[in-house]
Amino acid sequence: MHKSQPTDKFNHNPIIPVIILNWNGIEDTIECMEALLGQTYKPIHIYIVDNASKGDDANIIREKWGHLDNVTLVFNDKNLGFTLAHNEIFRDYILPNKAYKYVALLNNDTSANPDWLKQLFLTAERESATIVASKMINYFDRKKMDNAGHRMINTAEIVSIGHNEPIELYDKPFVNMGACAGATLYAVDMLRDIGIFDEYFLTGYEDAELGVRANILGYKSIYEPKAIVFHKVSASIRKIVDYNYLLKIQTSVYYSYLKLMPVGVLLINLPSFLFKYLAILIIDIVFLRIMFLKILFHAAYNVFVKERKFIWQQRRAFLGNHKPISSWKIIRKQEFFLWFDFKRFVNDVLLKKKPLLQKAIDEKKAQ
Repeated sequence: MHKSQPTDKFNHNPIIPVIILNWNGIEDTIECMEALLGQTYKPIHIYIVDNASKGDDANIIREKWGHLDNVTLVFNDKNLGFTLAHNEIFRDYILPNKAYKYVALLNNDTSANPDWLKQLFLTAERESATIVASKMINYFDRKKMDNAGHRMINTAEIVSIGHNEPIELYDKPFVNMGACAGATLYAVDMLRDIGIFDEYFLTGYEDAELGVRANILGYKSIYEPKAIVFHKVSASIRKIVDYNYLLKIQTSVYYSYLKLMPVGVLLINLPSFLFKYLAILIIDIVFLRIMFLKILFHAAYNVFVKERKFIWQQRRAFLGNHKPISSWKIIRKQEFFLWFDFKRFVNDVLLKKKPLLQKAIDEKKAQ
């Protein structure tokens, strides 16, 4: 482990730490670092975390960046996953350092425009935002979006905005319900107040839950179209996706909703929730979507039986330590499920367009 204690040598702008996680992806990390070291925002400190990669990744990281004063190298003895690896950096380096006003997260399978970090910073300052989402564009098809942050459906799902849509549809800022942690800026004081990533999640959905948690506690999240990052879509996810991963995501949907939402929100949305999942049950049976049916029941068993006491404890701890905004304000931040799920039904069932994760499963089976 190579450590340094960065301090603010700049009077006009604060040092912004940027965390990059490498796991068996050194070629991606090299490209990512080349773009990051060329940022126009100069008071920057980079934390490169190697998550127990196999092969020569660790040695290459040391050789290329170990000598730089504005780089800290961290080598984990085992693969901690996305959530734990980032949380250790938050606890050990970010939260204790009073010079840090913001922290940026960047996936190693990205290439950021030179003014990416500058635009995130300017937006956070101008809009008094504590989460700023980047304009994440598909690296391989640069006319299509990857992600513009998150929105929340009133039936519990936290979903990405803009995936596979034309980039010109996302040229203006807007308030959202959180950011993809693959390219985002967080206010450090916000993390000190609401907490860091929930370690219930290993890899996936941790950023979604954090964004919603921030929103319902009164913090502001916004999308900045000038903060452009090109993302090699699903390059990391395809390494870990399988039935258990899909099950964990569905369980995470239920868990986050039950942990965070006040009673008023739960009661108001209960009719929508019951209607939707009854409809899903019927659709999965009629169209013989056996895998999705199994995931639905397995996730429900996990949340309402196996993990019921744990989730209740998490809910009590969260609501006991924090005061959310009113249920009505939370409802207004959510989107009604019907139109969203109708489009999903047409695409995934009638037109048989497979979701990204299902495609990944099929590819894995074919290997």
